[in-house]
Amino acid sequence: MTEGEKLLEQLTSKAMEAATQGKWGSVVEFYDRRARAGLLDNVSQDVAQKLMQYDRWIMTRIREVQALTQQQLGEAQENRRRLESLKRQWVGPNTGHARHRLSI
Repeated sequence: MTEGEKLLEQLTSKAMEAATQGKWGSVVEFYDRRARAGLLDNVSQDVAQKLMQYDRWIMTRIREVQALTQQQLGEAQENRRRLESLKRQWVGPNTGHARHRLSI
C-alpha cells in the first residue's frame, strides 16, 4: 500500500469514526482533506473497494440520521399543534388577557 493510499484510508476511516459520533462537521472536513489530497485516481482496486465500503457506510448513516431528524421534527410539530390547541381551550377566544399566564 502506498503512502497516498494509507492517507486516503486514514482520512476515510476518521470520517467514519466521526460519523459514528455524530460529528458531521468533522466528516465534511475529512472528506475535504481527502479530496484535496488528489490521490483518488491512483489507488489500487483493493483500496478503492475499501474506500467505497466506508463511503457507503457513511452515506447510510447520513440517511438514517436524516430520517430520524425528519421524524423528530414531525413529532415536534405535532406536539406544538397539541399545545396550541390546549392553550386555545384553556385560555378561550380572548387570548389578549391571558398571555401572561401561558405563552408558548
